[in-house]
Amino acid sequence: MNDIILRIGGTPVFVKDLPSGDVKIWHPYNERVRQIVEPVCRGRGRWHPGYKNWVVFAPFKYLVLADLRRAAGGDHA
Repeated sequence: MNDIILRIGGTPVFVKDLPSGDVKIWHPYNERVRQIVEPVCRGRGRWHPGYKNWVVFAPFKYLVLADLRRAAGGDHA
């Protein structure tokens, strides 16, 4: 998977591959976007407070990406 930028309500959501096979998901602070992204990632990864991003475990990355694409409504680069 290549690095992806989705837009949820105009806010970019960055999805980046990690060497481990996991992916990290980060977006600038936006409460509305957080309310969408957090439930998609919770239980499929862990919150990394130091970087303020989610690390989604490899077995769930395509499922999470599909959910985020739906939330973005096709608004992605």
